[in-house]
Amino acid sequence: MKLKAIYEMWSWTCAVRFNVNEHISILDDKKTPFTVIENSKRFWTADPFLFEKDGVLYLFFEAFDIFKRKGLLGYRTLAKDGFGDIHIIFEYDSHLSFPFIYEDNGEIFIIPESAKSGELFRLKCTSFPDQWIKERVLLNENVVDTVRFKKDNTEYFISETVDENHVYDRVDLYYTHGDAVISCDNNPVKRDVSNARGAGAVCEINGKLIRPSQDCGDSYGERLNLNEITQLDKDGFSEELLDTFTYKDIALNKTITIDGIHTYNKLGSVEVIDLRIPGKFNLLYALGFFKKAFDKVFRRR
Repeated sequence: MKLKAIYEMWSWTCAVRFNVNEHISILDDKKTPFTVIENSKRFWTADPFLFEKDGVLYLFFEAFDIFKRKGLLGYRTLAKDGFGDIHIIFEYDSHLSFPFIYEDNGEIFIIPESAKSGELFRLKCTSFPDQWIKERVLLNENVVDTVRFKKDNTEYFISETVDENHVYDRVDLYYTHGDAVISCDNNPVKRDVSNARGAGAVCEINGKLIRPSQDCGDSYGERLNLNEITQLDKDGFSEELLDTFTYKDIALNKTITIDGIHTYNKLGSVEVIDLRIPGKFNLLYALGFFKKAFDKVFRRR
């Protein structure tokens, strides 16, 4: 292991923009700045998803525990006049991220990215927003960045199967039939390292169904794409690229050093993104490394 990997880490932070109305989006306005949401000393945040309940706007995200050196799920409240503290809602044996949150028949669920566990599972909220239980395993496969979309009373899951190479060059489609989650016969329904891996929930912008995706062709976090979905059914999936942009195209309310972007979500007039901060020394991260190594040694005894 390189010495820098022990004490130096890159991180992510989220940013939000409150637009004048829901018709404005990053597709037509990249000049109005996003407001950077400060991380805490213990956690940095990425993969932001928006959810509104009882008039309160919530941001759900991966909360990377710098000391434990793994991703947990968390949230904070958002408002034009300020942001709430980070609250952790779920920790698992393995790393979690990308908390796709949705409501269905009065119940609220999260489908996190849990590929390191070897399964895709769903969390159910028992007391919003703090209490969640692992309710159901959807797939016993290594898939990442799964989003769910309901059409014609059928649930679709747009995802990506990964292996040890982590190429991030495919889109896989699943759908429900009763309680079963079924793989599309034509999987992978798309192959393109520059426009496959998911980057947020399917949203509607000016009457178009938009799927954010990542361009991983040159490097992880290099670019974001916004695609219009032109087909989504049990036979397959297709889309057309509308726009692509890098972190350099994003205006911010303050000057910070960033070198990547890989998530976009929109809810009404509010948009959120995440931004990668280059690696630097972090004492808590270094202490976490030595604690993990110490614990591993003593577990063997």
